[in-house]
Amino acid sequence: MMAAGTAGNRGRKVLILERNRVLGRKLLLTGKGRCNLTNYTDIDNHVANLFPQGRFLYSALFSFSPEDLINWLEDRGVPTKIERGGRVFPASNDSHDVRNCLLNYLKENRVELRPLSRVLEIENLEPTCGFQIKTNQGEISAERVILATGGCSYPQTGSSGDGWGWARQLGHRIVEPEPGLVPLITREKDLEPARGLPLKNVELTVQDRNNRRVFSEQGELEIGEDGLAGPLALRASLFIQRGREYSLLIDLKPAVDRKKLDRRLQREIEELGHENLIKLWEKLLPRMLIGPLVKRTGLDPELPVQQLTREQRGVMVKNIKNFGLTVIGKKDWSEAIITMGGVDCREIDPATMESKIVPGLFFAGEIIDLHGFTGGYNLQAAFSTGFLAGSNC
Repeated sequence: MMAAGTAGNRGRKVLILERNRVLGRKLLLTGKGRCNLTNYTDIDNHVANLFPQGRFLYSALFSFSPEDLINWLEDRGVPTKIERGGRVFPASNDSHDVRNCLLNYLKENRVELRPLSRVLEIENLEPTCGFQIKTNQGEISAERVILATGGCSYPQTGSSGDGWGWARQLGHRIVEPEPGLVPLITREKDLEPARGLPLKNVELTVQDRNNRRVFSEQGELEIGEDGLAGPLALRASLFIQRGREYSLLIDLKPAVDRKKLDRRLQREIEELGHENLIKLWEKLLPRMLIGPLVKRTGLDPELPVQQLTREQRGVMVKNIKNFGLTVIGKKDWSEAIITMGGVDCREIDPATMESKIVPGLFFAGEIIDLHGFTGGYNLQAAFSTGFLAGSNC
């Protein structure tokens, strides 16, 4: 919608071929229906939160920055607000306001909409230039084409990855798409008794099979149905490739090192007197986690705490600071928030979003091999690449 409206604003005759009955279905779902538009931070920080080649977006972000987007919306009657972490939302907390603003933009600029239109094939009419587009409603000739079909996340909105097939037929390389910002599946099942438990202020580290650290952050986790969910797991999923195994290390007490944690154990033991080991565990961890930790350590929960040896304390400390799991996969597209992979950035001119291979072909949004953390970075990338494509087509 941003690409089409911007092109129409330049006097271009624009047609949107939309497979759904209405436009913006996925936009309505973003931010849990509140639409996390962007992040109120500088362009360098946006680039740092986009992968695998965030630098590709410098031109697009300078052409249409987070501040530009906020001003653009407010000029059209959609005031915004900034929340924790710089997240920007419409002041109404209603994504419909953003979608309707974009629809009005299309109407203002005489963009023609053709809903329930399935594109079947795009033919490049070399050497005469231009394209022939075959649809379920007939054929269309166009001088320029912008592919803004998104990825495969939220398939219920119509995202099926069709755009990658057309781009590949036109000569582009597609980085194999896979689900992103998605829960992780682990081999070990000993956390099942704690399913649904939220873990706050923990640290999650991901290592590849060469023990190279690929991700490490503190934040919130949730014990999932067959692995890990919650913000940290979703962020970690961006650094995990399907078909490969990774080691996960959960530090349940990242605020203290092992020596300080051991000293705390000793203090608790003195206070507990003749109590059993299970009481010590209860002082340290949520009740639902105690079973898995007891099993991991192999220590008798009925052991009197006064009989706990230094080596046994060390086993407790090790498992609290380094609870290990093995990632064997990620949840599928039905649970993915974004798509990883897509049209190779190296084959797109970052200053215009035009193909370096096919003149007159442009790309915008999630179809490109760019993805980012939650917080508004992905939507800003969509708006900025849409604006740039519409400005140059």
